Amino acid sequence: MNISETTFSFLQQDCIKEFGNQKGKELFESTEQMYQHLLNTADYKNSEVIQDHLKKKLFPPMAYYKVLLAEGYEKGIALDYVKKETHKAALVKKEEMKRLAKMPFAYAIYRMGVKRYMRKNFPDEGWETQWVRCDNREIHFNLHRCIYSELSKAYGCPELCCVYCENDDISFSGLLPKIKFKRTGTLGSGSSCCDFHFIKA
Repeated sequence: MNISETTFSFLQQDCIKEFGNQKGKELFESTEQMYQHLLNTADYKNSEVIQDHLKKKLFPPMAYYKVLLAEGYEKGIALDYVKKETHKAALVKKEEMKRLAKMPFAYAIYRMGVKRYMRKNFPDEGWETQWVRCDNREIHFNLHRCIYSELSKAYGCPELCCVYCENDDISFSGLLPKIKFKRTGTLGSGSSCCDFHFIKA
């Protein structure tokens, strides 16, 4: 798999736009090489779902970030460049959420499918999910373990985790006005868990 096949499919074009033709191409090529290295050395925990997360969502931003740091960019500046790309990807997901929000009984539909969706797409190999409530007013679960947080630390860039977390805020804002998303903390920011609240508006 190449970066062009991931949620960062637009990265090459954006690198050229951001850094100029030659420098942009060099940065992208280095990012592609770093991405391939991450793919080839990863532990996918014998899970196709974990593999999909790492290949399409986790490793592309990480590869770009590591290359920017290697090029001498300060962490804050490198994170800002990465956020430009991840926010762009999150806006695509936001549009999907908007389509759900337009449906009649959007909250009821979301509630009916959320536990099955979490089991399938966020399995125990990568996440520890605690369900707090799932009733006709609120869906609330806590993630006490998350592979995005774990691998950000394992690969020496814990500060990158906030980038992945921000994607949730952007994506789930598309559920408004039917469903309001909120949380008080994340593993990436030092909280004991990521608390997810989907409240019927």
